Amino acid sequence: MSLQLGIPLFVVAVLLQATVLPHLRVYGGQPDLVVLLVLAWSTLDQEQEGLAWAFVGGLLLDLFSGMPLGVSSLALLPLAYLIGLLEAQVYRASLLLPLLLTAVGATAYHVIYMLLLRFLTDYPLSWSASFGYVTLPSVLFDIVLFIPVLRLLARWHDRLHPRQVKI
Repeated sequence: MSLQLGIPLFVVAVLLQATVLPHLRVYGGQPDLVVLLVLAWSTLDQEQEGLAWAFVGGLLLDLFSGMPLGVSSLALLPLAYLIGLLEAQVYRASLLLPLLLTAVGATAYHVIYMLLLRFLTDYPLSWSASFGYVTLPSVLFDIVLFIPVLRLLARWHDRLHPRQVKI
């Protein structure tokens, strides 16, 4: 993703996630727009650009949410790396696999985030309440929104990285 597209996209996503979406919570959960963008771009791109956007998106998210700087990036980086190792066009073959990757990736993000908060900052955390009240509803939101986000980013990805046809 180019800087001209990526930075404004992540700034808008972070601003929405930090300001508007907390007022639209359902059962304690809200969509994780930055996680969705990172997972979708990591799924699309073979060049590991998802790692750079995981770092940038995580830092922006921490700056606007008031959480300790770097916690979101540290939670997003392993996900972007692991998703980036998979075949980039895997989402075109099946609809179920991207949804499964989203469920696993979003859940892993929340678990890693909670672990980092607990052990790096001694932030008091109720695991069962956090998982049941925040993580599960957020993951459900992410699963529902992943395919539209993936399709939107796939169009931009195809424009930025046209396929090379061998003759």
